[in-house]
Amino acid sequence: MLTLPAVWIGATLIVAVAERVPDYDVRPSCHAATSLMSLDPKREVQCLNDEDSARREVARQWAGFQPVDRERCAAEAQLDGTPSYVDLLECLTLAREAKAGKD
Repeated sequence: MLTLPAVWIGATLIVAVAERVPDYDVRPSCHAATSLMSLDPKREVQCLNDEDSARREVARQWAGFQPVDRERCAAEAQLDGTPSYVDLLECLTLAREAKAGKD
C-alpha cells in the first residue's frame, strides 16, 4: 500500500510532466526511418524539418490540451523508443477532436 507522501510525489511528477512540452531527441528516429526507406539524405533532413515544425506547433498549443491528454500522448509518442513530435501532435489533436465530438 502506498503511503500518502508516495502518492503525493507521484502526483507531483505527473503534473510536472504535463506542464511542459517534452524534450525528445528525434535525430536517431529520423535517421533510422530514412535509412530503411532510402539512402537519400534529403529525406532525413525533411524528417527533421517535419519534427521541428510539429514541435513548434505542439509548443504553441500545449496549454490548450487537457493535462491528462498531454501526459498520455507524451508517453505514447515515445513508446517504441523512437520519440516523435509528429506522433505527439497527432495524438493530442485526435484527443481534442474526440472530446469536441462528445459535446
